[in-house]
Amino acid sequence: MEIYLYKNILLSNIDIDIDHEDYRKLLLTNLAYIFAAGVFVVFSFVNFFIRENHIAGIVEVLFLLPTLYGFFKLRKDQDIDKSAAFMCYLLFVTILTVLFLFQFQECVGAWALLFPFVAMSLRGAEKGLYLVIFFDLVVYANGFYFWYIEKLPLIDFIRFVNVSIFITILVYLYEKAVSNSYKKQKMLQESLKQSLQKTQTLAITDALTGLYNKRHFDKVFHMEFNRAKRENRPFHFAILDIDNFKPYNDFYGHEPGDVALRKVGCILHDQTKRSGDYAFRVGGEEFALILQSCSDENFEDYLNELRQAIEAVGIEHVKNEPFGVLTVSIGAVSLVNYDNMTTINIYIAADQNLYYVKKSGRNAVKHSVI
Repeated sequence: MEIYLYKNILLSNIDIDIDHEDYRKLLLTNLAYIFAAGVFVVFSFVNFFIRENHIAGIVEVLFLLPTLYGFFKLRKDQDIDKSAAFMCYLLFVTILTVLFLFQFQECVGAWALLFPFVAMSLRGAEKGLYLVIFFDLVVYANGFYFWYIEKLPLIDFIRFVNVSIFITILVYLYEKAVSNSYKKQKMLQESLKQSLQKTQTLAITDALTGLYNKRHFDKVFHMEFNRAKRENRPFHFAILDIDNFKPYNDFYGHEPGDVALRKVGCILHDQTKRSGDYAFRVGGEEFALILQSCSDENFEDYLNELRQAIEAVGIEHVKNEPFGVLTVSIGAVSLVNYDNMTTINIYIAADQNLYYVKKSGRNAVKHSVI
């Protein structure tokens, strides 16, 4: 029962993170409406039936109606800022009316001292402060008038002014501190979120080439295969291997070898930016491609363009005869019939095509449709 009241009456079923600044505003706005409605009901009853002050009772009822309107309007529109502003303006008019009606008698001035708490907690330190200053000036003008017509003792008026100024400054400093605290908390959360995203990216990225690594390949390979099978669409997979890369490292050294790997990785990255396309470094000089943006007809053409783009970079490789530059061999598979097929079968089929290219002279593409 307590949880139901808290969620449905105080929070209006608006989904806000408990650490968010609007969560506090929403809670305080609802409490202000409930408190104001309760006060109007009690005082209208007292004025009508106990004190027999019908004018005051009618005034209380007249202010109760817009309070109920604002309370239920919040649940309909779920606009926290508009609802908070409405409550502030309603209390602004209500308190001034009561002060004037009772001519600062019967301790009604105490209600004016509550306004800074409501205004700055619901509207924020800056916006609330401007509203409070305007409110206080109007109240002081009323107080001065009632002192002038000898309805309010001067000492009481001075005390009221001093206390109201002190409360305004105190509430402003408190709300400013709360606002800064939320800002620092938000900055910390953003920093932690960015750090987490960076850590997650590093965990699935090959440090040398910037492509996805073998660990991420194992996950995505199964995920995309199952998705393509579920959606009954072709699954395109390719294994790419740099030709004679060990002789390249032996002849030129490992640092130029790393440079060559980065250049190949850059080309693969640029050619797999479309949705559903992935490029991985799965071994020393071995890469894998999953391409969902290609059709069966243009998949092989795409791979040949990719192979030619790598060759066109012109990375010298004298040990890669007869080409004289760094080239790649590609074994590929397009799966259209999923009967009795697994990711292992697909990988083996692509690897066999790659082996065929290597034995047939390298720098070529062999593509099979299964």
